Amino acid sequence: MQQAPEQKANPFEILGAWLHIWTPPRDVRIPPVPWRKIGLYSLVGAVIVGIGLAIMVPRIDSSKDQYAADYAAFKERVRQENVARINKAQAAKTGEGLALRPADGASAAEVEAARTQLMDKMQTDMYADAKARSASGEIKQVTAPPTCERAEGTPTSGPIGVFNCFIQTTPISSGKRNMAGALGYPFRAVVHFDTYTYAWCKAELVPGEKLVVSPESAPLLPPACRPPKT
Repeated sequence: MQQAPEQKANPFEILGAWLHIWTPPRDVRIPPVPWRKIGLYSLVGAVIVGIGLAIMVPRIDSSKDQYAADYAAFKERVRQENVARINKAQAAKTGEGLALRPADGASAAEVEAARTQLMDKMQTDMYADAKARSASGEIKQVTAPPTCERAEGTPTSGPIGVFNCFIQTTPISSGKRNMAGALGYPFRAVVHFDTYTYAWCKAELVPGEKLVVSPESAPLLPPACRPPKT
């Protein structure tokens, strides 16, 4: 009896048979798995991969170092730009109320009234400055004059008063889940009751952590708007 001629399997069928995902018919010849060649190819492949890694890893490390250097330079550039912006926004403005100064020998009530008038004049000038900033687009439109109170930790009496002020932009009505309040901008004022002069600055909040490398990097208010050294 003549046997049917043996059929050759195509490469996909051979691979399927080797992986045991296809069962060949009896008359289809599947060659044995060439383990020796596979081992040789694996060795050659491992050598090629090793050479590739030897070339690529230093380049990857170098690329990472370059990225880190570029990112550090970018952060420093952004920080410097932010510091310059803050210093410009915080520049001190000054004013005086010499005409309000009480005469020598004025009573305590007259002195207190004159100081109140000086504070009113300072707040009027500060509000005018805020309106000018709004008109120039530097800040949002302000909607109420400043409210000021003594800065915490500063003297409550004496020839110099340091005040934290707030100028409103958006009032917030009270509701079931929130108290009444306002959004706006902080200002700092230093009033010299001895010379009837004053200075004020728009106070910028501390920048985000990604812009400040250390607390020492945060720009301070100008000397004219800082509490006097004791």
